[in-house]
Amino acid sequence: MLRLPALLLALLCSLIPMLASAQGGTPTIKDVLETDQKAGEVIAQVQEDDRLRPGDTPLTTLLAIMEAGNQGDWQAAGAYLDMRYLPADMTGADPAILIEQLSIVWGQQRILDLTRLSNQPEGHLDDGLPSYRDKLGTLTLPDSSQPLYLQRVPENGRRVWKISNATVQEIPHLWEVFGYNPAITRLANYLPDFTILYMKNWQIAGFLIMVIGAWLAAALLRRLLLSALEHSERYKDTLHRFFSVPLRWFIFFKLLQIGVGELGLSIKARVYLNESALGYLATVFLALGIIELLTALFLSNATNKKYWSGIIRPVRTILKIVAIVVIFLLWLSDSGYDITTVLAGLGIGSIAVALAAQKTLENVIGAFTLYIAKPVQPGEFCVVGSIAGIVEEIGLRSTRIRRMDRSVVYVPNSVLSSASIENISESDFRRFQRDLHIRLGATPDQLRNLLADLRRLIYSHPRLTDRAARVRFVEILRDSYRIQINCYVDSKEWSEFLAVSEDLNLRILGLLDQHGLHLAVPVQQWVRGDAPAQPDASDVPSDTLMAFPDFNKEEKTAMKGNLPYPEKGRAADREDDTP
Repeated sequence: MLRLPALLLALLCSLIPMLASAQGGTPTIKDVLETDQKAGEVIAQVQEDDRLRPGDTPLTTLLAIMEAGNQGDWQAAGAYLDMRYLPADMTGADPAILIEQLSIVWGQQRILDLTRLSNQPEGHLDDGLPSYRDKLGTLTLPDSSQPLYLQRVPENGRRVWKISNATVQEIPHLWEVFGYNPAITRLANYLPDFTILYMKNWQIAGFLIMVIGAWLAAALLRRLLLSALEHSERYKDTLHRFFSVPLRWFIFFKLLQIGVGELGLSIKARVYLNESALGYLATVFLALGIIELLTALFLSNATNKKYWSGIIRPVRTILKIVAIVVIFLLWLSDSGYDITTVLAGLGIGSIAVALAAQKTLENVIGAFTLYIAKPVQPGEFCVVGSIAGIVEEIGLRSTRIRRMDRSVVYVPNSVLSSASIENISESDFRRFQRDLHIRLGATPDQLRNLLADLRRLIYSHPRLTDRAARVRFVEILRDSYRIQINCYVDSKEWSEFLAVSEDLNLRILGLLDQHGLHLAVPVQQWVRGDAPAQPDASDVPSDTLMAFPDFNKEEKTAMKGNLPYPEKGRAADREDDTP
């Protein structure tokens, strides 16, 4: 049974580092947001400068291409391609198609940082390139890299910055590696032209189809797993919920993550709907499901469920919260944010919370103290101060005790762990003690005979132990003679003790009646000093039992267990004697 939890923990631990390095060197959400902010500032500065026209600088050229692309005017954007001196196989190539293809390939790998582009007519003079050429960036190919250049060329009596012809002639190869399937391009022409989160119309349609397909595939796999689970009696109940909800969502998000990677999304689309985010969502459901499964497996044992259910459930909730916080921090770090500040804030906040929740922490520590020391456990009868009842559950904050009148009392664990607890359920035997107040006027012989028979009773009763078994005439009071009976019933169960106690009470009353003695009652009576009370001769047996101070050891051993239990009663004895 330990192999399954160990396997699940290993799976979860292996996913966390994979997700932490999921995006590698790709831009993050923070990069995108900061780049967009800087781009807005650069565009505002360029618009304020009326001296520059599109194409005068590398920056104005890229701004003109971006504006035309956003408006879908790829013909205007294609005017900024240097179509001179191209290979023969590119003769007659449409600049509009080429610039659109280059824009798509660029968007899949890079985010355009406008702050790195020169806004001077001469471009960058310190980049080691000729004065008429600037580097736009580098695209990564499967087996090499491809630099992209801007070049200053003469046109209509002025010099204009355009995408260099060396870069233009590489566009068909780049499109062959990173471009879309022609069938997908034709499909996009039949769909309304719209974009959401930097995704094109056909990409949105494909994403919706993938959502439906991944959900159906996860449902099918869930059904297969549940069918296989029917043949396992050991893990059937605990794994059913794990397969039904968390594992299904995990499979759904993992399939969706794989599918999104095949849509050819731009870098910005992958940032806002990225594979790593889907992976983290999958990990959240898997982590919560594993925590739920491990607690269910632990509580599937009847003993663990009885004694640990009160603390495992809140601990399970705390572990889920911790898992979500850890995964969120990993995602935040993967998004480009420095989590050291967040962790420092959490450290300061935890100190403040600890001071504010001092009493709560005392109760939590008290709960663990109760579980480790085990002075009392669920199902046991105990007495705590003025509270007596059965412990039903030991939680993180308080312990629930149900009193004899069926009312429920919640005792804080900090109080319970420091209080004196009388655990009645841990008693090995239950004590039977009675004080018999015999009415005045009984003779010494009557008392001797009664004491002897009472001793014979507790020594010969099969449900009484030898521990501290005694009957003594302890005191002469002004209104009674006090005889004390002390013995222990050989059971800690309260119901059995009551049954034995009832049997002993009836036998004691029978002995009192047999010896003609009566219990003293609080009454007033006149007693003549010149007429002392004389006992009835019939009340005193002829052979007075002189068993004082007690029976010897051999006599006690011989009497042990001779008394029939339970006593039938005199009417039953007469029926047995009837021929």
